[in-house]
Amino acid sequence: MSDSNTQIPGTSATEAAPAHPAAQNPQETSAPAPVAVSPAVKPRKMSTFLKVSIILLAGLTIASISLVFIGEFEGKFERVFSTFALFAVFVLFTALDTRREQKSDWYAPVALIANAYILSLLLIVIWMTRFNYFSLMWEIFWKSVFVIVVTRLVILCCQWLLGMGAKTSEVVSRFAFITSVLGVLSGILFTAPVGIEAFDLFVPDLYWKIATALLILTALGLSITLLLRWSLGSEERAAAREAHQRQWAASQAAHAAAVAAQPVPVQQIPDPYASVPQTPIQPLPAPTQQLLPWPTFADGRPLPAGPDGQPDFSVLQ
Repeated sequence: MSDSNTQIPGTSATEAAPAHPAAQNPQETSAPAPVAVSPAVKPRKMSTFLKVSIILLAGLTIASISLVFIGEFEGKFERVFSTFALFAVFVLFTALDTRREQKSDWYAPVALIANAYILSLLLIVIWMTRFNYFSLMWEIFWKSVFVIVVTRLVILCCQWLLGMGAKTSEVVSRFAFITSVLGVLSGILFTAPVGIEAFDLFVPDLYWKIATALLILTALGLSITLLLRWSLGSEERAAAREAHQRQWAASQAAHAAAVAAQPVPVQQIPDPYASVPQTPIQPLPAPTQQLLPWPTFADGRPLPAGPDGQPDFSVLQ
């Protein structure tokens, strides 16, 4: 007998392998799950308005640093605090204008120029105003509020006028543009002396006369623009009213034609006597002859009856 562990000739080595293969390393069997690769997110580009605003802010900051060495440094706390507040206002206006620049093509450059004008003029006011222990902060405050309010009101009026002109005729659009230009010039002439006076320069009366004349022309242009807009608006309202009346008349005519085309059901008039039940007329009974008492003799005996059944009155004769 041969040993059971002896390999039979002709058999392959694979037949001698065990029936159940040994367990493999779990690190080799389990393949790593595929990681989802997210598509590349394109970085959002900054708008041109925001880029120019940042460059402008940096340039005016350098200019304000130069004003530190040129102007008076007394009252440094008030001046530095006002500068930080002015930068915060500039950032706020830039953020608002960045969101609104897509509404019109002209708004972005006009708002950029206005913000730069506010920032540069108020930096001059902050760093070039003469120091006064009691009135420096108040003077910077009211001048800043005056310049900011006037400039932003001019921008809002220009936006309103040009938007109104774009929705109407070409004549209204031209008057709106001219009025906007006059308004911008008036705003500049009335706010520029705030910075001019910081250099101890005198503003002549002719300057104020020109500024007042431009303001009056602005009011004239605004009045003409509003009158033209009202006139065109009244014509549009009248045309819309006539169209509405024609539409209403056409709908009423169509409704009347539809009602006339429908067949009218014949309504039978009910007989007023049909609902009352008629009682049959019963024949009246014939009047019955009243029976007389049978005649009698004087002594009360009844008279004898004749052949016809009637009393025989012949016996009384």
